[in-house]
Amino acid sequence: MLEQDARVSAVESDGLPLDRKARVNNARQLGKGLRERLAQAFPYVLFDAPPRSIIEIADRRIGAHHITYLRSGKWTGEASIAQAKALGFGETVKLIWQLSGSMAFENRNRRLAIKAGQALLMRHASDCVLTGSDDYECLMLRVHPGADPTWRDLVESGATELRLGCSNAAAAARAGLMALLRQPGHDSTSELAVHSLFELVTRSATREPLEPPSDRIAPSLYRARSLIQQNIADSDYTPERLAHDLGLSRRSLYNRFAESGVTPAAFIRMVRLAQAKREIESDPSAATPLTTIALRNGFPDSSSLSHAIKSAYGVSPRALRGHR
Repeated sequence: MLEQDARVSAVESDGLPLDRKARVNNARQLGKGLRERLAQAFPYVLFDAPPRSIIEIADRRIGAHHITYLRSGKWTGEASIAQAKALGFGETVKLIWQLSGSMAFENRNRRLAIKAGQALLMRHASDCVLTGSDDYECLMLRVHPGADPTWRDLVESGATELRLGCSNAAAAARAGLMALLRQPGHDSTSELAVHSLFELVTRSATREPLEPPSDRIAPSLYRARSLIQQNIADSDYTPERLAHDLGLSRRSLYNRFAESGVTPAAFIRMVRLAQAKREIESDPSAATPLTTIALRNGFPDSSSLSHAIKSAYGVSPRALRGHR
């Protein structure tokens, strides 16, 4: 756990124009430092991220509360409720602003996502898998509900998330937290400022449980799906590579998928199709060519994607766009 007023911040760079070996060593050391800072800011989350995907991270503890800023590329993580409780984060209420990109939370009961511009108030109630998108940028405030008895009732643990509506109050609170994060030192007004900003933004909230996406899968396959999504544009991402990334033998991989009644190859195709379908449905004006959607989801061309969409969903990509 961070010490009072501890603050970490780093921006990744390519280092000095030295020889190749020196640049590689420099990158490794910098990547290691950023990973250590990531573990320090989120001690109850086991991250799986490419070495150079974490671009910037800053964290500051004020009293019993934490402000954290993270900007990165794609990543996945596994949050442990047991570890969170052991470290004193079990009762923590989290206020999350998604500044850009998106993040998905998934446990054995459901999956929900926050998109850029949205904010969410929530509490950890179970182990979950986290997935951050490309161009991920997030500001998070973790408050301890013991600071104010009414805060504990804002979110019912494990049952309700609170989506925060857009308002001038929410924008002011976000700006205030960013200012506190950058402010050096600590005085008696810092914790009072956190309390005031948290009250300011939660008073503008509307209680709207988030709709879970329809592509539900067995809990044992969460990790596999996250890995496929990280490599979704790579048409050569095969069951063999998935097994390697999961640390399983080929036989163990097939046995795991057999429990869910699907083969690894079919599951990879299912994840590709589900993502392509979402992109098509969210683009009713066809601003993005179908070929582009096909290529970034691992299909060789638009014809292959169209055929797969019709086979899986019984409609054409054009019909999917019109359905919205």
